[in-house]
Amino acid sequence: MRRIDDHPAISKAEHIGYPDGKAPEYPRCPVCGRQCETITTSDEDGSIVGCDACLTEHDAWEREECFPGKET
Repeated sequence: MRRIDDHPAISKAEHIGYPDGKAPEYPRCPVCGRQCETITTSDEDGSIVGCDACLTEHDAWEREECFPGKET
């Protein structure tokens, strides 16, 4: 019985994991360089200030610097 070889795209997908032999590109943060899902921009000028990988969200009610007129 004659063996039929797989199409080259199928062979690449089996060996590499991607049909075209290239891993897909993922977005990267221009600030930290890591892969990210979301970025944060400045409302002032629209510049990127970071991403979900390099920024940490804080509760403003718990930060002293958010109350500049209050004495500590």
